[in-house]
This record gives sequence, C-alpha cells and structure tokens, in this order.
Amino acid sequence: MKRIDSIEELNKKCTGCMACVDACPVKCVLPVEGKDGFKYSAIDEEKCIKCGKCYGVCPIETHEKHHEEQHLFAAYSKDSVCQNNGSSGGIFELLANYFLELGYYVCGAAFEGTTLKHRVISSKEEIKPLLKSKYIQSDTKGIYNQVLKLLEKGEKVFFCGTPCQVSALVNAVPKAKTKNLFTADIICHGVPSQKVFDEYIKTLEKKHGGEICEFSFRVKDNKYGHAHGYTYKVTKNEKTSVVNGVYTNSTFYNAFKNYSIFRESCYECKYTTLQRVSDITLADFWGIEKYDFKGNVDKGVSMIITNTQKGFEAFESVKEAVVSKEFPIQYGIDSNYCLTHTTTKPKNRDAIIEEIANNGYEVAAKKYFGCSLVQKMYWLIPPKARNLIRKMRGN
Repeated sequence: MKRIDSIEELNKKCTGCMACVDACPVKCVLPVEGKDGFKYSAIDEEKCIKCGKCYGVCPIETHEKHHEEQHLFAAYSKDSVCQNNGSSGGIFELLANYFLELGYYVCGAAFEGTTLKHRVISSKEEIKPLLKSKYIQSDTKGIYNQVLKLLEKGEKVFFCGTPCQVSALVNAVPKAKTKNLFTADIICHGVPSQKVFDEYIKTLEKKHGGEICEFSFRVKDNKYGHAHGYTYKVTKNEKTSVVNGVYTNSTFYNAFKNYSIFRESCYECKYTTLQRVSDITLADFWGIEKYDFKGNVDKGVSMIITNTQKGFEAFESVKEAVVSKEFPIQYGIDSNYCLTHTTTKPKNRDAIIEEIANNGYEVAAKKYFGCSLVQKMYWLIPPKARNLIRKMRGN
C-alpha cells in the first residue's frame, strides 16, 4: 500500500491539512514543524503497519470534485447585524443557523486566544467565533476524527474550511456517511503559518507593553471603513483597550496582502478551479458595483457558488433572509481571481521565509513588510472621499 511519503516532493506539495495524522490507526504519522513555520507530516517507521490510510485521505493525490450544474449568486443578509458580523455578506452565519436548526453540528475555524483551530459547535450561542475571515492556517489535527465519530453515530455535520481541508475530510468519510455531511469551502488565496502570526503578535505585545488577548480581521465598524480593517485587544495593568487599524498599518496583514508568507503548496494549489470539492463555495464578491445589483453593498456582498443539488437547496432555504441575484459563472471568474488561478509566488518569498527563520519576524518585517507613505495617507481619507477617488480613477 502507498504511504504519503511515496508522493514526490511531499514537503513542497503538503497542504498541512493533518488528515493523515488523524487517519493513522497506530499513531505513527506525526505533525512536525518545518523551517518555514508550517506543519508537515512525518512517519515513525518502527510503528508503521503500511495500511495506506494516510495516502488515502491526502488531498494532494485524492481530490474528488463535483461536476453538477452550478449557480452563482451575489447576496447579503437583510439583517444588518448579521451582514456586519461577516467578512462579506453574512451568508455563512445564515447557513450555520439554518443547519443548527435542522439538528446539525457546525464545524469551522475559531480563535482560542490568538491561536486558530477548527472546532465543532452545536448551538447558535457558540457561532460568533466561527465568523469572519482569519488569515492563518487553522489547526485541524483531531477534527476529522471528531467529525467522523459524529457521522458514525448518525449525527449530521456542516463543515466549512479551505478547499484542501474539505477535500481531506471528504476523503476520510466513507461514502455511506456523506449523506449527513454538508460542506462549504472558501475561495482561498493562500495561508500564512500560525508561527509567523505568533511572532507578529509578540511584536505588538512589545510595542504596547501588554498582552494581546484577541485579534479580528475584516472588521467593518472601525474608524477606517475599509474591507480590510482589523482590531485587537491589549490587556495591560488589568485594563483592556481596543486598537483599530487598516491593513497598511499591520506588517502581518500587509505581508498577507502581498502573498509573501504563504505555504509553498498554496502557490501551486490544485483547487483553484470551477470544479469544487464542496457543496457550496463562499467568497467576497469583489467589484459588485460594476454589475446590475441593487442594494446596500457598502457593508459587503458575498459570492455564493452552489456546486451540488444539496448546495443549491441549502441556499434556496435561506434566500428569504437575503438580498440576492443570480449571475453567470463568468462573473465569479472575473471578480475573484483565485477561483480559477493560483496565487503568484513573489520572487522574494523564499528570501522572506529564510529571513524570518534565521533572524526573526521583526527583522523581516522591517525589511520587507512596510507600506509607502502614500498608501498609509490614503486610508486616512474619509471613506466617501476614497470612493469618489476610485470612481474618478475608474476602479
């Protein structure tokens, strides 16, 4: 039987999904941290029984994709609070609540402090940490077995993750159990490592002289009024304060936007294709203003692609709660580059990763992750003035 180490250039291709770790019946597949800060898989030869289960779940080699009729929608929640809670139109929250009402468990990525992990929830009261984009690779070790055990008991699960995480889960679940599994993937640009994010957090703690106890990407209601605003909380001398920013103020966020700290496999992703692995695909509908879509788009609009009949029926079930319009699939290709294209690897990416490994994040950030004064000043302009500038420039 094949094992994951039979895959050519495994360390270059590995997505870090950790499904092989969960799948191993004798626990001989272990997560190890690479020099780049990402987790990879290693095999303990003495324990291995050569069952091939690690290879069977690996999304590098096995990725079953759907070929059913697809539908693409622009949509946002009619509930302004729900729309504001999400990174775009609040559709994930609506779907999660819908499935919770049907008795499903919901699984998604949530911060524990500043560490990102997938978790399973069973009530609406637990949903908030699962909302919004998080620009780090989530820790999924153990989550596949947790979902599988629920399905084996006859429970139903709604799972949301990156395409490679969804693919790994689908590989791990026997066909007979998939009827109780609903999956959603996101259009993913690539993922930075938890380790690099941790080092960034340390620079903030050094700057403020306190502990960073919470970090949120894509915050809509801070003073900048920008799609890539963020906030974090600082606890110092038993007092907690909130710091707001826009991505140009954050070295980590700026590095993410420049695609310079992603996992190696992200630059050759096998999932940037219309043939998706999930029932439904969720993303931002960038540039919706160019199309015939009437409504309040200032707080964000979601792009929804239904990839299966299950996905179509689920979206139809929440349609009364949204403002939506169907568009040709081509609009999705035109509006979100990474739906059908991999992120281009920056020429200095390897040098940046090497710099972080050898000299630390702070040194690399000063050298590579700065923003020009013009960029920073631009985000000090009131939102309405920025919109006017963009219209005058035709973008």
